[in-house]
Parts: sequence; structure tokens; C-alpha cells
Amino acid sequence: MRILIVLFIAFQLFEAGAQPVQVGLYQDQLVNSAVVYSSSGSFLLVAEGVVVSRLGEGDILYLTHEEGRVKVLDSERDFGYFQTIELRGISSECVFRVRPIQPEQESRMYDDNLIVKAEDRFMTLINEVDFDKYLAGVVESEAGPNADKEFYKAQSILCRTFAIKNLDRHKSEGFSLCDGTHCQAYKGKSVYNPEILEAILETSGMVLADYNYKLITAVYHSNSGGQTQRASDVWLTDTEYLQSVIDPYSLHQSNAKWRDTISFGDWKSYLLKNGMKSVIKIPDEIIYVEQMRRKKYFILDKDSIRMTKIREDWGFRSSFFDMFPDGDSILIWGKGYGHGIGMSQEGAMKMARDDFAYQDILQFYFHEVRLMDYRDLPASSLPLVKF
Repeated sequence: MRILIVLFIAFQLFEAGAQPVQVGLYQDQLVNSAVVYSSSGSFLLVAEGVVVSRLGEGDILYLTHEEGRVKVLDSERDFGYFQTIELRGISSECVFRVRPIQPEQESRMYDDNLIVKAEDRFMTLINEVDFDKYLAGVVESEAGPNADKEFYKAQSILCRTFAIKNLDRHKSEGFSLCDGTHCQAYKGKSVYNPEILEAILETSGMVLADYNYKLITAVYHSNSGGQTQRASDVWLTDTEYLQSVIDPYSLHQSNAKWRDTISFGDWKSYLLKNGMKSVIKIPDEIIYVEQMRRKKYFILDKDSIRMTKIREDWGFRSSFFDMFPDGDSILIWGKGYGHGIGMSQEGAMKMARDDFAYQDILQFYFHEVRLMDYRDLPASSLPLVKF
């Protein structure tokens, strides 16, 4: 027990210098049982605030939700039932793996600490992780491991800006951010490219703010198709820094073009169903979509429908597409992938390959923004949660 107390004190000294964030894991699932593996380093198992064991490399914990509490076992001991348990890393290099059993999900590897809370019908799994390590996992999940460092710097700044702006998004659920696209995709520890963490550390603290020193809505998408989209064309509100940009860097990239086919009869029925009564009196030859530049609406006579709604209803990759007749069918020739607002990731990757600096990339996709350290922002521009 004396050794455990000394280790716990050492852990607290380490933690005092860290900047952790709490991320809810597997939030699209109701996890009832899971296996936790100690992949590297040593951990303290803390139950209801009391250190009950130490886990070394290769040790395993079995967690099961039963009657509103978490049952905790290892290969030799039944620790009992608890409302909350924590797996606390003793050093800065502790890594664990989680594999949900019910429902069965892929296993993922995480840095630092795990908190498990018993809810009425499931367990809440929370990764308490150093903020920079979290960002590295987000950048790898959102952008992949095969880009240049200047791109990763730009992506890191956007991910950091989004995370800080939304730190209180899941406050009522007991953590700051979730691991899904509702916040930003986070599939665990960055393992494939060490330059990602380097890019984050080299831009430490940097965020994008508007000219009123407010954190921007730091959005990005896969590929713009040659032109980004103004925010007001998709959302009800407009922002000066999210304007449409002609984007040649996104052309000729892997997600720059796509194709689809739909039935002409289904298209005509869809338009009628959505209130476009003029379809009845307008010749079939002109009820196709054509976009030399991105449009907010598809218009026929006095009727209109949002392009974003068409995209969502038909499951198209983007709202930037043209239609052409093909017998009884319609060919869809699309451009880009995603909502088209903010930074095109493939365009930014091309800019990085063409030797643009991360500052140039961000200034290209965002209109009149300030690149600055978040610690220099006024308190009113930051979320109320402690960070």
C-alpha cells in the first residue's frame, strides 16, 4: 500500500503540469461491458477515490454494468461494484486499449487515463487525456496520416479552435467533448505519423479568431470541388469569415469528382413532393440542375428548393453537381465531398505540397481572421468550463 501511495503522489505531480480534456468514448453506443488492456506503462486502479490496485503492461480489466454499478474484475480478483472507477497513468507515456464487448465494437488505443461511470442502463467511458495528444488523435482521424506537415499545422489549428470553442458541449453529461462527428472524430491515439503531434506542438496554443476576438466556427470538409460554399447558403446565419472561395487547389484530387444515377420519374416525383408544382407545366428538358458556380437554390419558375436539402435527401456527396438526361435516367456529375464550408482538406494538402505555409492556407480559406494564442483572447471569448 505504501508503494501505491508514493506512486499516486508522483502521478499527481505529473498531472499538475498537464492540460487534460475529458472525451466521451463510443458515444453512439450504450456500452454494457468492456475489456481494458494496459498496453504500456503502469496504471493505478482507483475506485470511488481509493487506490485498490496497480496494473502493469499486459494486465487486463473486465468491466460489466450490473444494476446501476460497474463490476470490476481482473484475472485473479473480483474488486466489487462501484459507481465510478478510474485507470490513472503513472507517467506521461501510459497507453491503454479499450474493447467494448456488449455491444461488440472495434478496440481502440488511448493515451493517459480512463474514467468509467455507471449510468442507469450503461457505462460512460471517458478518456481524460492531455489536450495535445487528443488533438493528435483528432487530426489523424479527420485527415489521415499521409499529408505534409504544413497541412497538419493548419488542420491542428482548426481542430484546436473547434475543441476550445465547444469545450462545454457535453458538460451536462459529465465530459467536455464526444468522440464522434458531433464534435470531432476521435478514434484514439495518433499512431501512424509522428509529424502530426509535432505539428500540434509547433503551433501550440494557436487558434483562429475573428476581428472581434471571438473564436471562429472552425469548419472543414474533404473537397470543395473547385469552390467553397458561403455559410449562409447552408446555415440560417452568416459569418464574414466563411465566404465562398474559388479553389483551384481542390481540383484533380481524389474526391474532386463523383457520379451517380437516379430515375427521371423519381426526380420529377421528388420535386412535386417538395412543393415544386411548376414541374407540371414546365418542359422536361429544363428540370435539370446546372451549376457553373455553387447555387443556394434550385429554381423552377416561382418554386425553389435548397441545394443542401437535395443533397441530404438523395445522399449525394455534395450539393455541387449537374444533371444530364440519359434515357429514362438522370446522370449526376458531382464536384467535391462534404458541406463545402471552410477549409477543403484535399485543397489544403495540395497547397502544402506546393510549399504554402500553414498561415497562407488558413488565410486562403477563411476571410479576415486572426491567428493568435487562445490564452491572449479575452475571457468572454472562451467557454465557461475550466481549461
